Amino acid sequence: MLIVQSKSTDVYRNLAVEEWLLENAPQLPVLFLCVNSPCVVIGKNQNPWRECKLTLMEEEGVVLARRISGGGAVYHDEGNLNVSIIVPRTEYVEQKQYDLIFQTLEATELQHRNLSKLGKSSLAMDGKKFSGQAFCHRRDRTLHHGTLLVNADLARLGRYLGPELDGIETKAIASVPAEVANLPGLTIETLSAALIDTFKQMYCHGVVEWWTDDDIHKKCAATQLLGKNSSKGWKLEHTPRFEVTVNGEKLTVEKGHVINHADPSLFEDWLTTN
Repeated sequence: MLIVQSKSTDVYRNLAVEEWLLENAPQLPVLFLCVNSPCVVIGKNQNPWRECKLTLMEEEGVVLARRISGGGAVYHDEGNLNVSIIVPRTEYVEQKQYDLIFQTLEATELQHRNLSKLGKSSLAMDGKKFSGQAFCHRRDRTLHHGTLLVNADLARLGRYLGPELDGIETKAIASVPAEVANLPGLTIETLSAALIDTFKQMYCHGVVEWWTDDDIHKKCAATQLLGKNSSKGWKLEHTPRFEVTVNGEKLTVEKGHVINHADPSLFEDWLTTN
């Protein structure tokens, strides 16, 4: 068993470490906890121009990131705890990952609140979403991760999620809007400690190894993954082909580039982001 807590709030670094652990962690299961500075993270097969306000985000210093799992767009800030679990693919049981969260919260002062699954992969308290979950299979391992709203800025969450451009025609996965809420009475620190306790109870198969930030730096050769996660190629050009009408002209966009217009530079403003 391996437990990794990142002190970095750089979403690109944390996504790189997470992917490195999925590929290379020396032992399983893994629990990885991190918190990111303000950003919007979209699913692997989503269209960022349909999911978030890219121009506003760039103006206000909120970065865009794309993760390796499916699911919808989510807003991260320092009030949101990210929880990742990596297990052998043959041992992966989706419900067990939800139970980890529920059992953790039931051990806190939230034990009398109505905790439930919402839709395919979200978790709710009293009918309001506090967590989005997604997973990724890679060779013989499975990553299951999710967000936990603790004291996130919900006004900013609503400010950045939503389409940059209207009328996009695409087969890309769309987010499903839901009313959200923070988990009351908790802090990132207390929730992290509670999750670690529950994780050890559910998964303990022997010695527990802990990695510090120094261990992450030494052992995770994540430089290439860091470059990938922060690249325009991954954030924008990975977007499935789509069509959209801009200034009265219907454009076809493939791999982040307009392919049916003589002068695609006319539309560079909305094809770039931080």
